[in-house]
Amino acid sequence: MLWAVFSSLLLATAISFAGSVQLGPVNFGTIHTALNKDKQSAIRFGFGGSLPELLYCGLAFASANLLGRFEGFQDTLKYLTIGILLVFGTYLIFQKSSTTSKRRFRKGNELWLGFTFGLLNPQLYPFWLFVITNLKTNNILVPNHWMVEVAFVLGTALGAFLLQYLVAEFTSRKREFIYMRLTKNYNKVLGAIVIGIALIQLLLNL
Repeated sequence: MLWAVFSSLLLATAISFAGSVQLGPVNFGTIHTALNKDKQSAIRFGFGGSLPELLYCGLAFASANLLGRFEGFQDTLKYLTIGILLVFGTYLIFQKSSTTSKRRFRKGNELWLGFTFGLLNPQLYPFWLFVITNLKTNNILVPNHWMVEVAFVLGTALGAFLLQYLVAEFTSRKREFIYMRLTKNYNKVLGAIVIGIALIQLLLNL
């Protein structure tokens, strides 16, 4: 039983880490926070953005047998994600890069902001629904005990947070280089990148 729990945790951590590599609202939010504030703020944002994995993976476990009913919504969910990226990119472009932006939010608000970004990610639930259904179908994940399912759910948040931690660490280390290269236009450049990726995803889904 102990090995089943541990392997379930490792499996979910690896899948979540790999799945979170795809550039999305939480990733860009962590980068933006690291550039505008500091590493600790970015880590809090990334931690908050990882927490919704617990909710959506738990819901996916509870409704894994309903995958067929949600397949028709995959395209709609992709377009919702694209819309979120476009809104976030537009916000970055029009945001002023100044020291006042650092004073606008109190320390700790990054956690709730990251949680909101993660909660509004429309692809989390169908992603875990698809993953869990396939793992069960191929007998890779056999949740014969509630502890196995709990370990898997915890692993989803752990994997996502590990990636966000690395993103915050890397961005913070390279912040001075980014500042020197982009000076006061880094928000506009980052916003343009976000919008560019959203448009690419839109074209790929047409």
